[in-house]
Amino acid sequence: MQFIGGDLLDESETIRKILIMGLDQAGKTSIINILNQNYNLMDNLKPTIGIERHEIKILGIPIVSWDFGGQERFREEYFKNLKVFEKTDTLFFVIDALKAARYEEALDYFTKILQMFEKLELKPKIVLLIHKVDPNLLNDPETLEMVEEIKEIFLKKYSDYEISVFITSIFDRKSIIEAISKNLQELISELKPFQKILESLVLLLKLDAAILFDENLMILSDFYKNEEIGEVCMNTVYNSVYYIVHTNPKLAEDFSANFELVLNVKNQQKVFSFMEVKFRGWNLYLLTMSDERVDHEPVIARFESMSHLFKQREDI
Repeated sequence: MQFIGGDLLDESETIRKILIMGLDQAGKTSIINILNQNYNLMDNLKPTIGIERHEIKILGIPIVSWDFGGQERFREEYFKNLKVFEKTDTLFFVIDALKAARYEEALDYFTKILQMFEKLELKPKIVLLIHKVDPNLLNDPETLEMVEEIKEIFLKKYSDYEISVFITSIFDRKSIIEAISKNLQELISELKPFQKILESLVLLLKLDAAILFDENLMILSDFYKNEEIGEVCMNTVYNSVYYIVHTNPKLAEDFSANFELVLNVKNQQKVFSFMEVKFRGWNLYLLTMSDERVDHEPVIARFESMSHLFKQREDI
Protein backbone atom coordinates (compact mmCIF):
# COMPACT_ATOMS: atom_id res chain seq x y z
CA MET A 1 0.00 0.00 0.00
CA GLN A 2 1.03 3.57 -0.52
CA PHE A 3 0.68 5.98 2.39
CA ILE A 4 1.23 9.52 1.16
CA GLY A 5 2.99 11.67 3.74
CA GLY A 6 4.84 8.93 5.62
CA ASP A 7 3.82 6.27 8.10
CA LEU A 8 0.35 5.77 9.47
CA LEU A 9 -0.85 8.81 11.37
CA ASP A 10 -0.78 8.76 15.14
CA GLU A 11 -4.36 9.96 15.44
CA SER A 12 -4.99 12.32 18.36
CA GLU A 13 -8.32 13.41 19.82
CA THR A 14 -8.17 16.63 17.80
CA ILE A 15 -7.79 14.90 14.43
CA ARG A 16 -10.85 13.69 12.58
CA LYS A 17 -10.37 10.72 10.27
CA ILE A 18 -12.64 10.08 7.32
CA LEU A 19 -12.43 7.21 4.86
CA ILE A 20 -13.45 7.68 1.23
CA MET A 21 -14.11 4.29 -0.29
CA GLY A 22 -15.90 2.71 -3.23
CA LEU A 23 -15.21 0.62 -6.31
CA ASP A 24 -12.62 1.62 -8.88
CA GLN A 25 -13.72 4.47 -11.18
CA ALA A 26 -16.52 5.49 -8.80
CA GLY A 27 -15.17 9.06 -8.69
CA LYS A 28 -13.47 9.11 -5.27
CA THR A 29 -10.30 10.90 -6.34
CA SER A 30 -12.18 13.60 -8.23
CA ILE A 31 -14.14 14.30 -5.03
CA ILE A 32 -10.87 14.62 -3.10
CA ASN A 33 -9.49 16.97 -5.74
CA ILE A 34 -12.53 19.22 -5.45
CA LEU A 35 -12.12 19.37 -1.69
CA ASN A 36 -8.44 20.19 -2.08
CA GLN A 37 -9.15 22.54 -5.02
CA ASN A 38 -6.77 20.62 -7.29
CA TYR A 39 -8.74 21.42 -10.44
CA ASN A 40 -5.69 21.22 -12.68
CA LEU A 41 -5.65 17.46 -12.02
CA MET A 42 -9.24 16.88 -13.06
CA ASP A 43 -8.49 16.28 -16.73
CA ASN A 44 -5.75 13.72 -16.15
CA LEU A 45 -6.93 11.54 -13.29
CA LYS A 46 -5.17 8.25 -12.69
CA PRO A 47 -6.44 5.39 -10.52
CA THR A 48 -5.45 5.66 -6.87
CA ILE A 49 -2.79 3.12 -5.96
CA GLY A 50 -3.43 1.74 -2.50
CA ILE A 51 -4.26 4.44 0.03
CA GLU A 52 -3.54 8.14 -0.28
CA ARG A 53 -4.02 10.57 2.57
CA HIS A 54 -4.97 14.22 2.31
CA GLU A 55 -5.46 16.84 5.00
CA ILE A 56 -7.74 19.85 5.11
CA LYS A 57 -8.26 22.12 8.09
CA ILE A 58 -11.49 23.56 9.40
CA LEU A 59 -10.57 26.55 11.60
CA GLY A 60 -7.28 24.86 12.36
CA ILE A 61 -8.83 21.48 13.16
CA PRO A 62 -7.16 18.83 10.96
CA ILE A 63 -9.40 16.55 8.91
CA VAL A 64 -7.47 13.66 7.42
CA SER A 65 -9.15 11.89 4.52
CA TRP A 66 -8.00 8.47 3.41
CA ASP A 67 -8.65 7.81 -0.28
CA PHE A 68 -8.76 4.04 -0.85
CA GLY A 69 -8.04 2.82 -4.36
CA GLY A 70 -10.99 0.72 -5.47
CA GLN A 71 -9.31 -1.88 -7.66
CA GLU A 72 -10.07 -5.42 -6.57
CA ARG A 73 -6.44 -6.32 -5.82
CA PHE A 74 -6.22 -3.46 -3.30
CA ARG A 75 -9.59 -4.17 -1.72
CA GLU A 76 -8.45 -7.62 -0.60
CA GLU A 77 -5.34 -6.12 1.01
CA TYR A 78 -7.31 -3.61 3.07
CA PHE A 79 -9.23 -6.36 4.82
CA LYS A 80 -5.97 -7.99 5.93
CA ASN A 81 -5.02 -4.89 7.91
CA LEU A 82 -7.49 -3.82 10.61
CA LYS A 83 -5.23 -0.93 11.53
CA VAL A 84 -6.21 1.18 8.53
CA PHE A 85 -9.82 1.17 9.77
CA GLU A 86 -8.98 2.16 13.35
CA LYS A 87 -10.27 5.45 14.80
CA THR A 88 -12.46 6.15 11.78
CA ASP A 89 -14.94 8.96 12.42
CA THR A 90 -16.80 8.84 9.09
CA LEU A 91 -17.04 6.53 6.10
CA PHE A 92 -17.94 8.15 2.80
CA PHE A 93 -18.88 5.35 0.43
CA VAL A 94 -19.01 6.48 -3.21
CA ILE A 95 -21.31 4.71 -5.68
CA ASP A 96 -21.16 5.26 -9.42
CA ALA A 97 -24.86 5.75 -10.11
CA LEU A 98 -24.42 5.16 -13.83
CA LYS A 99 -23.07 1.61 -13.48
CA ALA A 100 -26.05 -0.46 -12.38
CA ALA A 101 -24.22 -3.66 -13.30
CA ARG A 102 -21.84 -3.03 -10.38
CA TYR A 103 -24.35 -2.21 -7.65
CA GLU A 104 -24.16 -5.69 -6.14
CA GLU A 105 -20.36 -5.66 -6.25
CA ALA A 106 -20.41 -2.30 -4.48
CA LEU A 107 -22.83 -3.67 -1.87
CA ASP A 108 -20.52 -6.62 -1.20
CA TYR A 109 -17.59 -4.23 -0.69
CA PHE A 110 -19.68 -2.01 1.56
CA THR A 111 -20.71 -5.04 3.63
CA LYS A 112 -17.11 -6.11 4.19
CA ILE A 113 -16.16 -2.60 5.29
CA LEU A 114 -18.93 -2.53 7.88
CA GLN A 115 -17.77 -5.92 9.10
CA MET A 116 -14.32 -4.45 9.75
CA PHE A 117 -15.87 -1.72 11.87
CA GLU A 118 -17.82 -4.35 13.79
CA LYS A 119 -14.60 -6.21 14.54
CA LEU A 120 -13.14 -3.00 15.92
CA GLU A 121 -16.38 -2.19 17.77
CA LEU A 122 -16.50 1.12 15.92
CA LYS A 123 -19.63 3.01 14.97
CA PRO A 124 -18.49 5.73 12.57
CA LYS A 125 -20.91 7.99 10.78
CA ILE A 126 -21.78 6.54 7.37
CA VAL A 127 -22.48 8.66 4.31
CA LEU A 128 -23.48 7.25 0.91
CA LEU A 129 -22.55 9.47 -2.03
CA ILE A 130 -24.65 8.54 -5.07
CA HIS A 131 -22.16 10.01 -7.49
CA LYS A 132 -21.98 11.10 -11.14
CA VAL A 133 -25.59 12.33 -11.14
CA ASP A 134 -24.91 15.47 -13.17
CA PRO A 135 -27.26 18.47 -12.93
CA ASN A 136 -28.76 17.81 -16.35
CA LEU A 137 -29.75 14.30 -15.21
CA LEU A 138 -31.02 15.16 -11.76
CA ASN A 139 -34.72 15.50 -12.61
CA ASP A 140 -34.83 12.81 -15.26
CA PRO A 141 -37.37 10.07 -14.32
CA GLU A 142 -34.89 7.32 -15.13
CA THR A 143 -32.30 8.97 -12.91
CA LEU A 144 -34.74 9.30 -10.03
CA GLU A 145 -35.66 5.63 -10.41
CA MET A 146 -31.96 4.72 -10.40
CA VAL A 147 -31.35 6.72 -7.21
CA GLU A 148 -34.27 5.01 -5.48
CA GLU A 149 -32.93 1.60 -6.55
CA ILE A 150 -29.55 2.36 -4.95
CA LYS A 151 -31.22 3.50 -1.73
CA GLU A 152 -33.32 0.35 -1.67
CA ILE A 153 -30.28 -1.90 -2.16
CA PHE A 154 -28.09 -0.29 0.49
CA LEU A 155 -30.49 1.07 3.09
CA LYS A 156 -32.87 -1.86 3.30
CA LYS A 157 -30.12 -4.31 4.18
CA TYR A 158 -28.64 -1.97 6.80
CA SER A 159 -31.77 -0.47 8.28
CA ASP A 160 -30.21 -0.68 11.76
CA TYR A 161 -27.52 1.81 10.73
CA GLU A 162 -27.96 5.57 10.58
CA ILE A 163 -26.87 6.29 7.00
CA SER A 164 -26.96 9.70 5.33
CA VAL A 165 -27.42 9.86 1.56
CA PHE A 166 -26.34 12.63 -0.83
CA ILE A 167 -26.56 12.89 -4.60
CA THR A 168 -23.33 14.35 -5.99
CA SER A 169 -21.54 15.38 -9.17
CA ILE A 170 -18.18 16.99 -9.92
CA PHE A 171 -20.12 19.39 -12.16
CA ASP A 172 -22.00 20.66 -9.12
CA ARG A 173 -19.29 21.47 -6.59
CA LYS A 174 -21.95 22.55 -4.11
CA SER A 175 -23.34 19.01 -3.93
CA ILE A 176 -19.98 17.63 -2.78
CA ILE A 177 -19.20 20.47 -0.39
CA GLU A 178 -22.68 20.19 1.14
CA ALA A 179 -22.28 16.45 1.75
CA ILE A 180 -18.87 16.89 3.37
CA SER A 181 -19.86 20.03 5.30
CA LYS A 182 -23.01 18.50 6.79
CA ASN A 183 -20.96 15.61 8.10
CA LEU A 184 -18.24 17.85 9.51
CA GLN A 185 -20.83 19.97 11.29
CA GLU A 186 -21.97 16.83 13.11
CA LEU A 187 -18.45 15.55 13.62
CA ILE A 188 -16.83 18.70 15.01
CA SER A 189 -18.62 19.63 18.21
CA GLU A 190 -16.69 22.92 18.35
CA LEU A 191 -18.76 24.21 15.42
CA LYS A 192 -22.15 23.68 17.04
CA PRO A 193 -22.50 27.11 18.73
CA PHE A 194 -22.41 28.74 15.29
CA GLN A 195 -25.87 27.26 14.69
CA LYS A 196 -27.32 29.24 17.60
CA ILE A 197 -25.64 32.41 16.36
CA LEU A 198 -27.07 32.05 12.86
CA GLU A 199 -30.52 31.18 14.19
CA SER A 200 -30.44 34.33 16.30
CA LEU A 201 -29.41 36.45 13.31
CA VAL A 202 -32.21 35.08 11.14
CA LEU A 203 -34.92 35.51 13.76
CA LEU A 204 -33.90 38.87 15.26
CA LEU A 205 -32.93 40.59 12.00
CA LYS A 206 -35.82 39.01 10.07
CA LEU A 207 -33.61 37.28 7.53
CA ASP A 208 -34.60 34.28 5.42
CA ALA A 209 -31.27 32.50 5.75
CA ALA A 210 -27.68 32.74 6.94
CA ILE A 211 -24.75 30.55 5.86
CA LEU A 212 -21.28 30.72 7.42
CA PHE A 213 -18.23 29.79 5.32
CA ASP A 214 -14.53 29.50 6.04
CA GLU A 215 -11.94 31.00 3.70
CA ASN A 216 -12.19 28.00 1.36
CA LEU A 217 -15.99 28.32 1.24
CA MET A 218 -16.48 25.17 3.28
CA ILE A 219 -19.83 25.50 5.05
CA LEU A 220 -19.33 25.74 8.81
CA SER A 221 -22.98 26.24 9.70
CA ASP A 222 -26.29 27.33 8.18
CA PHE A 223 -29.82 28.22 9.21
CA TYR A 224 -32.91 28.67 7.00
CA LYS A 225 -36.50 29.62 7.66
CA ASN A 226 -37.51 26.54 5.68
CA GLU A 227 -36.09 23.84 3.38
CA GLU A 228 -37.20 25.58 0.19
CA ILE A 229 -35.15 28.65 1.07
CA GLY A 230 -32.21 26.37 1.82
CA GLU A 231 -32.37 24.91 -1.65
CA VAL A 232 -32.37 28.37 -3.24
CA CYS A 233 -29.35 29.48 -1.21
CA MET A 234 -27.36 26.35 -1.89
CA ASN A 235 -28.20 25.79 -5.54
CA THR A 236 -28.13 29.36 -6.83
CA VAL A 237 -26.05 31.55 -4.61
CA TYR A 238 -23.33 29.18 -3.41
CA ASN A 239 -22.18 28.32 -6.90
CA SER A 240 -22.29 32.01 -7.86
CA VAL A 241 -20.19 33.03 -4.87
CA TYR A 242 -17.70 30.25 -5.51
CA TYR A 243 -17.43 31.08 -9.21
CA ILE A 244 -16.72 34.76 -8.56
CA VAL A 245 -14.13 34.15 -5.85
CA HIS A 246 -12.17 31.46 -7.64
CA THR A 247 -12.42 32.34 -11.32
CA ASN A 248 -12.24 36.12 -11.34
CA PRO A 249 -9.66 37.36 -8.79
CA LYS A 250 -9.98 41.01 -9.88
CA LEU A 251 -13.72 40.97 -9.36
CA ALA A 252 -13.17 39.27 -6.02
CA GLU A 253 -11.04 42.14 -4.66
CA ASP A 254 -12.90 43.68 -1.68
CA PHE A 255 -15.42 40.98 -2.38
CA SER A 256 -16.71 40.67 1.17
CA ALA A 257 -17.55 44.40 1.39
CA ASN A 258 -19.26 44.78 -1.96
CA PHE A 259 -20.85 41.52 -2.99
CA GLU A 260 -24.61 41.49 -3.37
CA LEU A 261 -27.05 39.58 -5.54
CA VAL A 262 -30.65 40.54 -6.18
CA LEU A 263 -32.63 37.61 -7.55
CA ASN A 264 -36.24 36.86 -8.32
CA VAL A 265 -37.26 33.86 -6.25
CA LYS A 266 -40.74 32.53 -7.03
CA ASN A 267 -41.89 35.96 -8.21
CA GLN A 268 -40.46 37.70 -5.16
CA GLN A 269 -37.28 39.77 -5.04
CA LYS A 270 -34.65 38.47 -2.64
CA VAL A 271 -31.38 40.13 -1.68
CA PHE A 272 -28.29 38.01 -1.00
CA SER A 273 -25.44 39.75 0.85
CA PHE A 274 -21.96 38.34 1.39
CA MET A 275 -19.80 39.84 4.16
CA GLU A 276 -16.66 39.11 6.14
CA VAL A 277 -16.90 38.44 9.88
CA LYS A 278 -14.13 37.92 12.41
CA PHE A 279 -13.91 35.08 14.87
CA ARG A 280 -10.86 34.55 17.09
CA GLY A 281 -8.47 35.63 14.37
CA TRP A 282 -10.16 33.65 11.59
CA ASN A 283 -11.60 35.33 8.50
CA LEU A 284 -15.06 33.89 8.05
CA TYR A 285 -17.73 34.81 5.51
CA LEU A 286 -21.43 35.17 6.07
CA LEU A 287 -24.06 34.93 3.34
CA THR A 288 -27.54 36.27 4.19
CA MET A 289 -30.83 36.15 2.30
CA SER A 290 -33.60 38.67 2.98
CA ASP A 291 -36.40 40.69 1.40
CA GLU A 292 -34.48 43.94 1.58
CA ARG A 293 -30.88 45.12 1.52
CA VAL A 294 -29.02 44.32 4.72
CA ASP A 295 -26.84 46.81 6.58
CA HIS A 296 -23.68 44.82 7.22
CA GLU A 297 -22.63 46.58 10.43
CA PRO A 298 -25.47 45.41 12.72
CA VAL A 299 -25.21 41.88 11.31
CA ILE A 300 -21.47 41.74 11.95
CA ALA A 301 -21.86 43.36 15.39
CA ARG A 302 -24.53 40.84 16.35
CA PHE A 303 -22.37 37.95 15.17
CA GLU A 304 -19.37 39.15 17.17
CA SER A 305 -21.45 39.89 20.28
CA MET A 306 -22.60 36.27 20.46
CA SER A 307 -19.14 34.72 20.57
CA HIS A 308 -19.77 34.18 24.29
CA LEU A 309 -21.70 31.07 23.28
CA PHE A 310 -18.33 29.42 22.83
CA LYS A 311 -16.51 28.35 25.97
CA GLN A 312 -13.85 30.71 27.28
CA ARG A 313 -11.11 28.24 26.51
CA GLU A 314 -9.94 28.09 22.92
CA ASP A 315 -12.32 25.46 21.52
CA ILE A 316 -11.19 26.39 18.03
